[in-house]
Amino acid sequence: MTQFSVQSNANGDVAIVAVFGRVDSETAPNLDAELIKVANESNKIVLDLKDVTFLSSAGLRVIVKALQTAQKSGGEVKLACAPESVETILRTVGMLEMLKIYPAVYDAVNSF
Repeated sequence: MTQFSVQSNANGDVAIVAVFGRVDSETAPNLDAELIKVANESNKIVLDLKDVTFLSSAGLRVIVKALQTAQKSGGEVKLACAPESVETILRTVGMLEMLKIYPAVYDAVNSF
């Protein structure tokens, strides 16, 4: 099992949140806490999903919550580097209608 972790940093006024490992009911609260902290500083958030090995419905809820929070203050959440398995989940549940996936963090940051 891949150890879960989350790290954030800023690129100008854009917050980049890198997620590692499984995002499930056990780890989603950790991601939620980090996104709440980040959203207090920036309403432009890029989620780097390159190292996510699994995304559950709990993880999806956290992403939607972050998106709604950012949008309330005129911001956005964008995804970068989503593995095919994660992209398939997002497509299956219809989240690609509200979230855009970019091939690289750089592309996502520059899309703001």
